[in-house]
Amino acid sequence: MSENNSNDQELGLRELLNETLLRDLILFILLYLFILAQGWDNFLLLLFPIISFSFAIFFRVIGTNKTRVLNKKNLVFYNPLGAENKNADRLVFVALFQLILLFWIGAESIYHPQLTDDFSLYFNIAYFLIFSFGFLWIFLGIWDYCQIIIDLSEFEKRGLEYKKVVISELSLGKIKIISYLNIAIFLTLSLLHILLILINLIDIRIGFFGNLPGTGIEDSEPLYFPITVLLIIIIFPLLAVIFLHVIYKEINSFSEIEFNTKVSSLPMDIKNQVVENLKTINKKFLDENFNI
Repeated sequence: MSENNSNDQELGLRELLNETLLRDLILFILLYLFILAQGWDNFLLLLFPIISFSFAIFFRVIGTNKTRVLNKKNLVFYNPLGAENKNADRLVFVALFQLILLFWIGAESIYHPQLTDDFSLYFNIAYFLIFSFGFLWIFLGIWDYCQIIIDLSEFEKRGLEYKKVVISELSLGKIKIISYLNIAIFLTLSLLHILLILINLIDIRIGFFGNLPGTGIEDSEPLYFPITVLLIIIIFPLLAVIFLHVIYKEINSFSEIEFNTKVSSLPMDIKNQVVENLKTINKKFLDENFNI
């Protein structure tokens, strides 16, 4: 996404590495190194937290970029991807939770290999459901966060009729499609995943086996994974990318005529400030020569 309108406003790596991002990176890398030290060779399982954390970093960088570009005089709340920092926090939590589960099952397979089979049911359900839920979680409340709003609260003394003006937001139809489709796919894949785990208990297997760090100790066997694992790791990230693209495109699709209609009652100095803020945030408005 293009967030800046000049080279002076483009953020380098040093500016993006704020305390929150560094904290997330350090925690994730440390936990990941602890897991690698256990001797994992099941790279599929190791991919899940990387995917969750990659999306978290994406949201964190966008949120940091937006915060640094905007100044104290900015009147525009520009959220084409929702609450970026809140989504980053959610996905960091999901990624760290997955790493803790990986470390736990890895340690159990080494120190208590005879119990690995007993714990496999709980791990199979918890590990993949928390990954799936992370992608459901970031789209909860999109009707509240995915907007472009002009905040007029600081001009209240000037007798303005509204404290805020909504420039652009998701249509009700898009909100319903994204929300219902997201929930339906989450429930369908989750229930199918649990069903395939349960029928494994009666020796009906539709899936594959994967090694744990302690596989082979005291004749312990590999862990069984339903075929839904492959569907989960492909479908949820892909859907997230598609939904984010649709949301971003719609939020930024308003025209100059629509914009002027919504700000027609505002004083000229406020209109000018809003236009400058929009051009600073996203160069789309600069390229299209947005004027009032």
